[in-house]
Amino acid sequence: MRRALRRHAIAIAAAAGALAALAPAAGAATSPALTLDQSAGHAAGSTANLGLDLTFANTGTDSPQDLMINLPPGLLANAAQDGGACLKTADVSGSACEVGSGTVTATADPIPGLLNLPVPVSVAVTFYLVPPPAAGDLAGLAVEGLGEQIGSTGAIRIRPSGDPDGVGVTLNLVLPDELPLTLPVIGQVNAAQISLTAISSTFDKLRYPATCPSTPADVIVSADSYGDPTVHTVTAPLTVTGCSSLAFAPAFAVTATRDASDRQVRLATTVTQTASQAPSRSVSLAFPTAVLAPNLESIKALCQNVASGTCATVGSATATSPLYPTPLTGRAYLTGSSAGLSLTLVFPSPFPLTLTGAVDLVHNSATFTGLPDIPLTNLGVSLDGGADGLFLTTCQTPSGTATATLTDQNGDKTVTAPGRFAVAGCPGVAGGPGGGSDATGGGPNAPAVSSPSVSGLSTGHPSLRFTLTVRRHAPKLTALTVELPRGLSFAGHRVRGRLTVRGVTVRGAKVRSLSLSRGHLVITLRRAVSRLTVTLAPATLKESSALRSSAARSLRVTVLTTNARGRRATLHLRVPGTRS
Repeated sequence: MRRALRRHAIAIAAAAGALAALAPAAGAATSPALTLDQSAGHAAGSTANLGLDLTFANTGTDSPQDLMINLPPGLLANAAQDGGACLKTADVSGSACEVGSGTVTATADPIPGLLNLPVPVSVAVTFYLVPPPAAGDLAGLAVEGLGEQIGSTGAIRIRPSGDPDGVGVTLNLVLPDELPLTLPVIGQVNAAQISLTAISSTFDKLRYPATCPSTPADVIVSADSYGDPTVHTVTAPLTVTGCSSLAFAPAFAVTATRDASDRQVRLATTVTQTASQAPSRSVSLAFPTAVLAPNLESIKALCQNVASGTCATVGSATATSPLYPTPLTGRAYLTGSSAGLSLTLVFPSPFPLTLTGAVDLVHNSATFTGLPDIPLTNLGVSLDGGADGLFLTTCQTPSGTATATLTDQNGDKTVTAPGRFAVAGCPGVAGGPGGGSDATGGGPNAPAVSSPSVSGLSTGHPSLRFTLTVRRHAPKLTALTVELPRGLSFAGHRVRGRLTVRGVTVRGAKVRSLSLSRGHLVITLRRAVSRLTVTLAPATLKESSALRSSAARSLRVTVLTTNARGRRATLHLRVPGTRS
């Protein structure tokens, strides 16, 4: 009898839903309202829980369908949670990928003949960070409740450069209009039609912006409904305080290497800082003309339309953020016109950023403005040599000091950071590292080391990066071994019986194998190369509590290289840290 009644109830509910779908849209609508709960804190650059309380005023039995939440620039989620594992495999069974919780309140629609009055129902839910549901998404958001996932996986995206709402996080959800419920008299109903009336949620450990505008930026929520495609939008101001107290002490390093067959120069610049510092809003890089002169022949590489996909690159860019598990890699283009050149850095999704720096040939500089409020511990730009290289040198003045002038996101701090360098390949200049780093040992044929940097020491999520370049006429590299200093170790795991690591990126070479031997990382290349960049992401490294709490400003890393002739060299790198 009870089963028959249940089947009867479901059939009536389905019929009622079908009749509702045929009703005119004019008689249905939903209007959202939004309030924020910032009682957990609102300090600039900090991490704090944020409450979002949404209510929906529905007409009849209508219910909200498409929900879009635009967080203001700088209010960011941590996509590097659990070392990035949440973006690879959905884990909704524990707390490792949990990013929030809340309560969904709905009204079960009346069922003619059985339930004449709407029944209010509240369901406790938990939010989980899961793999991106589509290409280009930063991550996915799964809503768990009643022992199963409610609705489809939401898409978390980074808005691109030029978006009217600024570069920031957008969350898109499709809200269900039915839930598995237990109703009075009827009992369990596997697909009861509902009218969703409220979502009370708390998102955990969001990173707050580093800007404190006089008129607060808004959290923007837009929604339509199942009965009406009209989008209704509400806003609520986000309070941010204490921007002027954020530290801002970026460091700057430069490495330059002259081509073996011409006067063009390969140039690499690196800006490093701690994750707790304010990000830069603008960066201006200036180079001494006596050392590096503009190569006017590079105008042949001018790109009129980056989006065309037909332009030649003039270099590359890398960025490391504590909020993403792997370094970001972009391409550099010479853009603009002969009347006004620009250097444009283009990063692909999930961080679709386009950073354009105005080139000043008179002052030999490039100035990037309007940089997004995203914390970066390392921002590197490498410009190619060759016929279209942007810089050349006569070697008459083989060394000098470049300067980086940086302004923080809030606009109240400006730092001028020097970067001493010498052009490797000029007579009398060894092909060693630049920017004040130190590398010793290895003999005359040892590779040159450039842009060594370490970040994340103060957060417990360290990353390490360095570039090796073979000297002129020296054999190319076939393998290298990385030995870490005390306090750092490799986070190993076994694959088919071999101990290896995750999060190792090698640019400029294809890797044959990665393995751990006696606590050291061994990288074997498929073929010999003359230049490569190694990045060890936070997923690769483990930091001791003693090192994390120490005041160390540099680390001594040992790299053992093997070249195509089987000869080995040992390099001792003193890598500048990023502690303030």
